[in-house]
Amino acid sequence: MAADRHAALAAVRERLSPESAAHSERVAQTAKRIAEAYGLDAEAAHLAGLLHDWARDLSGEELLREARLLGLPITEVDEQVPYLLHAPVGARLVRRAFPDAGDAVVDAVAVHTFGAPGMSALAMAVFIADSIEPGRTHESAAVLRASIGALPLSELFVRTYADGLRHLVDTRRPMHPQTLKTWNWIAAGGLS
Repeated sequence: MAADRHAALAAVRERLSPESAAHSERVAQTAKRIAEAYGLDAEAAHLAGLLHDWARDLSGEELLREARLLGLPITEVDEQVPYLLHAPVGARLVRRAFPDAGDAVVDAVAVHTFGAPGMSALAMAVFIADSIEPGRTHESAAVLRASIGALPLSELFVRTYADGLRHLVDTRRPMHPQTLKTWNWIAAGGLS
């Protein structure tokens, strides 16, 4: 991975709103901490965390347009909630902006919203970091943060994922088909 973390930080600060950039910086620090706790590539985790919301501030119309231009599949749920496209669109745009970032970093960006069957440990670390970074104040965030290193990474991921699913159900939000596919993979023992 040859992408320069300092150049990425400058680009994130220029591209994203101050709030989104600050969130990305917190995710990067949390992803690095998770990576260090589990023996993963801490620099790759930091970079993936920093870049994970590259397309976060695009409007719904822009996300749908970019997804179509990039040839990405668009589901009915994506049409209803275009924000959900920010991960796959962002991954494609990150690959263009940082061609030396490496496949693992780009893949982690692509799946940080829904997860994916067979996702890597690095992708799990970034997914978790996005859900529990210090700016997140939901009820279980502190418990999950305290579990870093105390639980196996796969268990921490499952608990974080289940927490997100409960939130979707409790708030009656649409569930993306990829979310269901990922949960079914987890339930079938995909992380065993």
